[in-house]
Amino acid sequence: MLFGGLLLGGTLIGFALWLHRNERLGWPDEDYDREGSRIDREYLARRSRGRRRVHVLLAGCGVLIIVAALGGPETPRLWIACWLSVVLTLVTVIFLAAFDAYRTQRYHAAKLPELRRGRAGRSSGNPERPGGK
Repeated sequence: MLFGGLLLGGTLIGFALWLHRNERLGWPDEDYDREGSRIDREYLARRSRGRRRVHVLLAGCGVLIIVAALGGPETPRLWIACWLSVVLTLVTVIFLAAFDAYRTQRYHAAKLPELRRGRAGRSSGNPERPGGK
């Protein structure tokens, strides 16, 4: 049980660090213009703050799992407290993920008129637009 807890905790900490690293360096298919419009900059700043909180919570879960593994069932209060904290923290992460999805949906709704204006501006000057006559 000790080895399993250490492995699970270490994996969770590693996963949180990997997520944080990719968020800082950018994901491979991500094409946000960091010097773009105000909407883009605000969204990216809020998204980074929110996701950083999630990364810290995930790493904290990993630490709690390691503490529970080191304490073991011989210290039942510590073990139960750590695992209950892990469960509550992971439920919090689920709610934060739902809020992040809502924030992304609002960003796309706000960005859509800007994209339409850009597309209309490009296609009006181009007589050979796709699907047009």
